[in-house]
Amino acid sequence: MKNRKWIIPLVVLSFLIFVISFRQLSDPDLGFHLKYGKWITNNCQFPTKDLSTYTVADHDYIDLHWFFQVIIYGVYRVTGYSGLSIFFCFLTLMLSLLLILRNHYFKIPLSITCFLLLFSFLIIDPRIAPRPELFSFIFLIVMAFILDLYHETHKNYLYILPVIMLLWCNMHALFVLGLIVQAIYIISQLWHERKMDKTLLIWTGISFLVCFVNPYGAKGFTLPIELLSRFDPGNVYNQHIQEFMPFFAQPRFVVRDYLLLILLVLTIVIVIFTRWRRKAHELLLLLFFSFLAINSIRNIPLFILIVFPILSRALSELRNRFSSLRKEIRMFFYFVMILIPLSLIPRFLTNAWYLTNNSFNKTGMGVNSSHQPVHASDFLLKNHLDGRILNSLGYGGWLSWTIPQSVFMDGRLEVMQESIYNEITESWRGKLSLLVNRYKPELIIYNYLKYYPWTFQLKEMPDWRLIYLDGSAAIFAFRNYATQIPTFDLSLLPAKETHTAPRRLNQWFEGFYAPTDYRYIDDLNKALFRLQMSAILTGKVNVEKAVVYFNRANEKYKDGDIRGAIAGYDSAIFLQPEYAKAYNNRGIIRAFDLKDYAGAKADFDKAIELETGYGDAYLGRGTVLFYLHNTEAACNDWHRARQLGNLHAAHLIELHCKRK
Repeated sequence: MKNRKWIIPLVVLSFLIFVISFRQLSDPDLGFHLKYGKWITNNCQFPTKDLSTYTVADHDYIDLHWFFQVIIYGVYRVTGYSGLSIFFCFLTLMLSLLLILRNHYFKIPLSITCFLLLFSFLIIDPRIAPRPELFSFIFLIVMAFILDLYHETHKNYLYILPVIMLLWCNMHALFVLGLIVQAIYIISQLWHERKMDKTLLIWTGISFLVCFVNPYGAKGFTLPIELLSRFDPGNVYNQHIQEFMPFFAQPRFVVRDYLLLILLVLTIVIVIFTRWRRKAHELLLLLFFSFLAINSIRNIPLFILIVFPILSRALSELRNRFSSLRKEIRMFFYFVMILIPLSLIPRFLTNAWYLTNNSFNKTGMGVNSSHQPVHASDFLLKNHLDGRILNSLGYGGWLSWTIPQSVFMDGRLEVMQESIYNEITESWRGKLSLLVNRYKPELIIYNYLKYYPWTFQLKEMPDWRLIYLDGSAAIFAFRNYATQIPTFDLSLLPAKETHTAPRRLNQWFEGFYAPTDYRYIDDLNKALFRLQMSAILTGKVNVEKAVVYFNRANEKYKDGDIRGAIAGYDSAIFLQPEYAKAYNNRGIIRAFDLKDYAGAKADFDKAIELETGYGDAYLGRGTVLFYLHNTEAACNDWHRARQLGNLHAAHLIELHCKRK
């Protein structure tokens, strides 16, 4: 009977998980997955070279995602984009169902299952995306369940492991985790039984061998090895792409990050209290997947899925020890587990949850046109603009799927390789003209909210004119290309001064009942673009406006809007090129939030050049130099900062600059 009453919280929670997973297609990789799914289906062969770009067409492409791509292209052909949204929603619900069924099999109380489900799906929310890793999550859960059954009940379903690995190695590069998990269980069996389990060893060996049954054979193992380079702090992708960032390197924690911290602490405490009941494989799995999660944000769901059954069992053991809890406490917990999901559901439905957590996701079906360049690609197709394009990274996947010509780059980083991305990062630092001169594009299409430095440079490049703009995408055409399309009239764009931000408290309350006003957000974005493209003012008006945008940028940063803060500092510098504080603050964000150490150093250099007694700028530059492993130069800057009165510099000197 005790378990039956928990059916109500479970139903409410299941509906919350459905709402979380019922979302529009926002992932920038979706386009190239559909493109290659279509190509494989139509040609009945597997790609070996890049087929999407004109920049790296000679690069090898080991497409371990091919089976996933064929599946989603098949779903798309039958059901369209709406059907794809439903398909990925179904996969997410299957994920939750597997966790529930596993706990049910091992007789874990529903109260514990509900508690961990709520935590888990609020934490992994950002990774519920149309990516092959959703299948990796499912395979990981099923594999761990089979191994637990064998380890604890001696039920032998190990013959399913090679089937899982055969599917996994043709869907996602994370298949190597399956082999690691099996190896951990072998070690655990050896530790507890003091002898090698030959049956498990044989099936693990077969699982390893079937991983060679992919279109690329042994080369299929090179992609997972390539992905390991993303953990290197010196890797350019690690420095610029947030999903590769270490967990504790994030500039600002949102709700899911605090929930993860709570779960980490809870896991450590519970494991200590139940250490005599923990198996070797549980401890090894926790250590390994904790390491992955802390070193890269994208690995957090893997940790959650591994910790879920371990923590479920440990909490169940503790619950049995403290079964005499007062009825009032149990009832309070029961109603909390109903009220929290009920209060979150409307915030997901109105998209307020995503907005306050700096997420681009949206509830609903079909394509998220606020994040994918849907309207921009339609504009290209409608006007038959098939010239060579230069595009921002996040737009490459969708463009390669929707327009006929090859793109400059897309999200397949292992194919693009660091050299192309380094050229992009250099273009942000005033070298867009070099990129244009090298690749000779006729069209430039980019996300002006992220690639805002391009806007400032394009304004000063007379051979380029704006022909299209929406809430996130801009298209520029070369001087003699697409002459039939008129230049976009910037005066038609809204002005920033005409918008009044709603009060934060009102905005929070509206998140329970009023759909997010994306038109208002688009107008704000267009107004910012208009400001960046407008002529530089001079004199007192210029200085006053620069201060306004500097202060707004500070507020944006406090609210966790990193891109908005950068855009604000850019605008302040644009209006007042000698604004040392704006350079310093932008340098701080580039260094500590974006890991763009070269760009940060350039900003701190400029701030010091403009204001030679700027202690904070010396502190920032010294820290960047320390991250770049130039300790001597870092210490020199910190000593200078301390001389100028910066107290924090003294602490850094004590830690890293002790004189022998």
